[in-house]
Amino acid sequence: MERRIHIDEANRVHRTVVCLVAVAALVTASVACAQREAPGQPVTIAGVTVAKWSVKEVGGRFGLPAGATGKVPAVLILHGSGGVDGRGAFHAWALQEAGIATLEITMFAPRGRPRGHGATMPHAAAALAWLAARPEVNVERIGVMGFSWGGVMTVLMSSELVQEQLGKDVPKPIAFAPLYPVCTNMARFMTRPDYSFPNAHTRMSASPMLIHVGTHDDYEEGERPCDRFVAMWPAAARERTTVRNVEGATHGFDSQIGSRKFFDEFACAGRGCTVQVIASQKDAAEARQAIVKFFAEELKR
Repeated sequence: MERRIHIDEANRVHRTVVCLVAVAALVTASVACAQREAPGQPVTIAGVTVAKWSVKEVGGRFGLPAGATGKVPAVLILHGSGGVDGRGAFHAWALQEAGIATLEITMFAPRGRPRGHGATMPHAAAALAWLAARPEVNVERIGVMGFSWGGVMTVLMSSELVQEQLGKDVPKPIAFAPLYPVCTNMARFMTRPDYSFPNAHTRMSASPMLIHVGTHDDYEEGERPCDRFVAMWPAAARERTTVRNVEGATHGFDSQIGSRKFFDEFACAGRGCTVQVIASQKDAAEARQAIVKFFAEELKR
């Protein structure tokens, strides 16, 4: 749940040089670092209503694998609190190279984060319905991934309770890959009756999920917070969930706009504190590799 900050020209040039000399996935990393938006064509999606929340239209970028024939699996990518900032592009390039289509949507502008995740759930529902109508997409092979704010949404969308609220015309994704989804706060909020989707954790589906979280994440409290959160889920959901605790990594460790610090009222388990993001090329590359492998296995069965 990070906020975008201004990056000056010198830092931009430095990032470009770093991208160009990266050893792991040289070409892919270079192109992904050079742009904020995911590869593909810009699209405008008709909005929908989910419970008490609505959106008129949703913008995004849809990309197909090169040389794709027939129907292909697809992954919906949900950005963090800073808006679309290059992380989606970083992962989308690799997913497309693995034969998986991607759709990264824009849910809000930088510094435009709403107060609750219910406000952006119509964006995800509209995107899923749009994917289902695409002739190039296999509607039975759709996955979701997201960063921080989008990571929370990714977890929520695996809940049967949330899936029911999205509507019967919205396809149910079959695999989920949230990155640093602020597990401490999710565990705390979901038990509150005033939360957007109270008790969603009690109806988590038995769908495969791969969670990445850093052991030095300033949003979290204690060691292995996502392990504790997953322990609250039904047994069938727990058995299909893998948590990768990235040793020494911070929140947003796969940042494509550099390291930074910022204050967030929701950090430090909701007490509010300064969040440190340390961009790690190594951890980012390893997470991307694991996520591509996960989706390739789960969406291409």
